[in-house]
Amino acid sequence: MEAAFPPQPEGSGNNADELMKRSDLGVGLFMYGVCLFFYLMVTTLPEEARTYPLTILACLAVLNTCFVLREVFALKRRGLINDLPDIFAGFRAGQFFFVLLACMAYMALLPYLGFYVTSLAYLVLCMCFLRVPKLHLLLSIAVLAALIYAVFTLFLKVPLPVGRLFA
Repeated sequence: MEAAFPPQPEGSGNNADELMKRSDLGVGLFMYGVCLFFYLMVTTLPEEARTYPLTILACLAVLNTCFVLREVFALKRRGLINDLPDIFAGFRAGQFFFVLLACMAYMALLPYLGFYVTSLAYLVLCMCFLRVPKLHLLLSIAVLAALIYAVFTLFLKVPLPVGRLFA
């Protein structure tokens, strides 16, 4: 099997590791949007609760800036390749939109059915739609349910939403 980018002489500008990928720039810009979104959410918290989230957001923004600067310098030195056709080559719109709709249904049903019921229903629905083997489906759901219960209920003692239907 031949490599997608055969070895090139050093400094030729044709090595895939030396080129800026178009998707890298998009990811960097998207992450700035994520930082802004969560920054706006953090500003609604009480003053004493803002320190940790702001620290995490600042670290994320700094690391993202390092990534974007590295990619911009790679662009100036060696060029840009359009890797978007390769990234979306196996894109299945039906699967994407089904999972997107399932996420919206999850968020809409969460206040009514609670965290456990909604989460388990979401996982079963998505895994069945994506044709995950039944054994994997059962094992995944059992492990995730046990892990979530152990971490949030037993260890952290954080109450999860039970939903209006079961309250």
